[in-house]
Amino acid sequence: MSKAAARTHFRTLRREMDPGRRRLEAAGIRAHLLDWLGDDGGACALASVLSYGAEPPTGALLQDLHRRGHRILVPICEPERRLSWADWYPGVPMARATVAPIDEPVGERHPLAVMEDVGVVLVPAQVVDPAGGRLGQGGGYYDRFIAALRTLEHPPVLLAMVYEHELVPAGTFEVDSGDQPVDGVLTAAGITWVGEPLVP
Repeated sequence: MSKAAARTHFRTLRREMDPGRRRLEAAGIRAHLLDWLGDDGGACALASVLSYGAEPPTGALLQDLHRRGHRILVPICEPERRLSWADWYPGVPMARATVAPIDEPVGERHPLAVMEDVGVVLVPAQVVDPAGGRLGQGGGYYDRFIAALRTLEHPPVLLAMVYEHELVPAGTFEVDSGDQPVDGVLTAAGITWVGEPLVP
């Protein structure tokens, strides 16, 4: 499928998911990530989207991570389709973003360099293949961000977080040279690694 056709197809499937199935898969995603991270609390900082619309929900997951002592960073949409990062914690003040129809934490914005201290980035996606090919929303924010991460000495582990039906066979959707791959795919069934399993 072309990117446009794949986005339309998988957005429709995501919107039409049974609410019970959505909750079940969200719980599975949360359980597998927490199990992989282990019990050593603040061993690593994590970056994650604040889920929006029909995306896999992150609310309970972020609460659990915070209780375990992890530092949590969330993306801030900047001009020219760039990302900066802000700290998230329960009750953090929020305000409407200036360049996107979402709410973002109020406070200090951190540049790319903060990722040197991050162990894992939960990357949003519409659909992912076993080779790490990822189809996003089409804005290019994360492709630019992931490309910049490759310049760091110790880049974080990149996990695309999707529903089970959104991990699809290679060749299902168009992938081009500007599309940045992830290291693994997190679903309710567990983590599917592109190469060797990684540690946070």
